[in-house]
Amino acid sequence: MATYQLGVAQCFLKYAPQILRTAPRVLGASAGSLVAAAVVCKISLITMRDEMLHFAKQMKAFTLGPLNPSINVFHWLECLLHKHLPSDAHQLASGRLSVAMTRLIDGKRFIMSEFQTKEDVVQALLCSCFVPGYCGLLPPSFKGVHYIDGGFSSIQPVSCSRTLTVSPFSGEIDICPADTSCTWDMVVNVVTFKVSKANGIRIINAVFPMNLEVLEQAYHRGYKDAIHFLLWNGVSKYGDYF
Repeated sequence: MATYQLGVAQCFLKYAPQILRTAPRVLGASAGSLVAAAVVCKISLITMRDEMLHFAKQMKAFTLGPLNPSINVFHWLECLLHKHLPSDAHQLASGRLSVAMTRLIDGKRFIMSEFQTKEDVVQALLCSCFVPGYCGLLPPSFKGVHYIDGGFSSIQPVSCSRTLTVSPFSGEIDICPADTSCTWDMVVNVVTFKVSKANGIRIINAVFPMNLEVLEQAYHRGYKDAIHFLLWNGVSKYGDYF
C-alpha cells in the first residue's frame, strides 16, 4: 500500500515541490521508509511505483502469493534498493532521512538518521521493512544489532508537532483516505485509525497484494488526496504555494 504514499509524494513533487525540498526531516516506518528514502535520495517515484506493481503482478501468479516458497520478498527488496539508491545515498540521507526500526531484543523504537555508506542506508531500510515470517526468519541487522519492522513500534513516526503525516489507512492523519464515518476507532502506537471495512481491505492488500487494481487505485487516491490537502490549506503553515 506504499503506492498511496508514492502518489502523495508525486503530487507534492509536481504542485508543491517546496514541501519536499525544504522539509528538514523525512520520516518513515516499514514500507513508508522506502517512500521517504525515494524522496530524500531523489529516486523516481514513478519508477518505485512501477517496481512495486511489477513485483505484485509476479506474486499473483503463485499460490499463496508472497508466502509461496518461490517468492522471496526480502531478496526483491534488497535488489530494488541496491539498484535504485544512488552511490551518494548516505550523503543525501544523513541528517535528513529518518528510518524507524524496532529493536528485536526489547521491542523498542529506534530512529536511524546518520549513515556512513550507501550500504548503511540499504540495511536500515531492510530492517525497517522486515516482517518476521513474511520476509524470512532471520532478522537483518544494523551495526550488529537485529531489528524488525518499524511499524511494530512506530507506525506513524513524527519528529515534532509540525510533522505532516501521511498514511494509506484512514484515521486521524493529515493525508489519508477519507472513509465514511464509522463507530469504532483503534489506537496503534498513539495513532488513531478507523475500524472500517475499507481499512480491513487495505490491510489484506498490504499483506497479500493480489488485486493489482487496488494498488494502482491507491496511487491515484494518494495523488488526489494530496491535491485536496494542498487546495484546502492554500497559504498555510506549510508554505505559500498558491
